[in-house]
Amino acid sequence: MTSSFHTYNLPDYQLQALAKAGIAAPTPIQEQAIPLIAAGRDVVGKSRTGTGKTLAYLLPQLQRIDVTKRALQVLILAPTRELTMQIEGAIKEYTAGSEIRALALVGGANIDRQIERLKEKPHIVVGTPGRVKDILGRKKMKMHEVRSITIDEVDQMLELGFLQDVEAVLKSAMRDRQLLFFSATMSEEAKKIAKLWMRDPAFLETEAGAMIGQIQHVWFSTGKEDKPDTLRRLVRAYDVNRAMVFVNETKGLWWLVQELRKLGLSAEGLHGEAAKIQREQAMSGFRDGKYQLLVTTDVAARGLDVEGVTHVFHYDPAIDPEHYLHRAGRTGRGTQSGVSVSIVTPDEKFLIKKFEKSLALRIFSKGLEQGKIVSRRPGTAPKPAARTAPKKGKSKQAKGKKR
Repeated sequence: MTSSFHTYNLPDYQLQALAKAGIAAPTPIQEQAIPLIAAGRDVVGKSRTGTGKTLAYLLPQLQRIDVTKRALQVLILAPTRELTMQIEGAIKEYTAGSEIRALALVGGANIDRQIERLKEKPHIVVGTPGRVKDILGRKKMKMHEVRSITIDEVDQMLELGFLQDVEAVLKSAMRDRQLLFFSATMSEEAKKIAKLWMRDPAFLETEAGAMIGQIQHVWFSTGKEDKPDTLRRLVRAYDVNRAMVFVNETKGLWWLVQELRKLGLSAEGLHGEAAKIQREQAMSGFRDGKYQLLVTTDVAARGLDVEGVTHVFHYDPAIDPEHYLHRAGRTGRGTQSGVSVSIVTPDEKFLIKKFEKSLALRIFSKGLEQGKIVSRRPGTAPKPAARTAPKKGKSKQAKGKKR
């Protein structure tokens, strides 16, 4: 491994930002990608969550920006508003002290205000495909100086149906632009598109083994009606400070938020159908420690990096191994450790074996006894976690209430 970022001749402002962030050496994906991107190669980068993919594509692109030109030179597309704003935050962090100007373009925000800010001629734009396409359609953003375009979380772009929007954006750029795909997973469809749209792309894949190192994977069995209280008990037993709770449907999300509040937990909800201001308030409140739990759909399962998330709870089992991988990756980021906790009913237990086999990892069976986490012997099914009433003064869970 390269011992230092100084190897890449990064500008002083980037080296200072890296030192301030406590990042001393590049990760494997950064070590492989940075020289190739700096040299202008098209790159397809696959690396598990929390391995520094954003800096892998961001640092070399920032390095190549010509600040003497007041024109857009770098475009980054992300599938969600939350990820877009997170990338914008990283850009600001790693351009502090430079003359590089950046702008985020997301749906739900005032488009006229965004168009007005484009008149300031930012060097780099990060945005969601739909909003970028809309602004290009109004001929309010010029692409003739764009040297490099990055598609972040490309698999999620395809999953959410953004392929046509992305293609429209790419067609507006010069033919000799650099194109970068990055994702924690890389489907065969994404690889085929890369070969169609790219010129001699370099395919990078690091740490192929699923998230075994820093994340402990465990599961607990409970009855369907007992899930909220089991979650409460687990939060107490693990002494959770900040955790994400994943559900599969928006309909059940707000019900669960209310139940958790009744049980004395600080919780807020986040889903893709919420208004922009609601999503921003939920994320900022969670980042600032206002909420102990963020109950969310898979809209927050990819790319988002919230400092201090020690646990991920799968209240509803992930719909497939890939979604499990992305959810679990919200904890154990970088060199930190974390716990991925699945709360399953007897009818859902088969999914644990499915995920273990597909992801080549071990998900350990655990139980709750007198408020403490206990291990179960291999091959023995845990008893459903017994339901206990919340402490006096807390509201009791409504029995039989349906989601």
